[in-house]
Amino acid sequence: MNYVNDTFKQKEEIQNSTFEIPDSFVSVYSDEKSMKYLHKNNCWEAWSWGRAAVKFDVKQNRVVFMVKDPNTDEIVGAVGRGLNSKVYPKWYMYGNKDVPFTCGLTEHQEAILVEDCASACAVSNVLTGIALMGTSLKESHKKYLTQYKKLYIGLDRDATTKSFAIANELKSYGIKNVHVKTLEDDLKYYGTKEIEEMFND
Repeated sequence: MNYVNDTFKQKEEIQNSTFEIPDSFVSVYSDEKSMKYLHKNNCWEAWSWGRAAVKFDVKQNRVVFMVKDPNTDEIVGAVGRGLNSKVYPKWYMYGNKDVPFTCGLTEHQEAILVEDCASACAVSNVLTGIALMGTSLKESHKKYLTQYKKLYIGLDRDATTKSFAIANELKSYGIKNVHVKTLEDDLKYYGTKEIEEMFND
């Protein structure tokens, strides 16, 4: 998965502190492709059980994952995924980009850093998924990671070198229990049972 510098552009009009949900965000029930995307990428359960807030952007033709501040539960932004190849960029960030998309149960003491929101949702039955929206860890993300007793880095195989660099960066930050998980495929393509087996160590 390749992310170029302009992949996650922000709208200037909603770049400031308070995020206002656009009028174009509607229920995912209103769009069949959005529903299929959630099913195909193992996000359905996370959405249906309320671990992820998901909308459909009728203006940009995107399934949209709402980003909440883990400390306040306030919606501070969103991340949209284009539903066909004509929608560019594939991923689009609305609002605050300093807070990572997080999906998991409150009792989870383990988390995994992944590249995208769908993968974060897919793992959320087993451990908390935290989407970096790319392969780089932002300085502003680190403070949200200190609450977990164990952290995994689960980027795509072609980003293994980046995974180890992030692990070292987190250890330098003071988060010591960090492990790189080498994956054969993106986590959003695995069901809960398969993910449980991967992390049953």
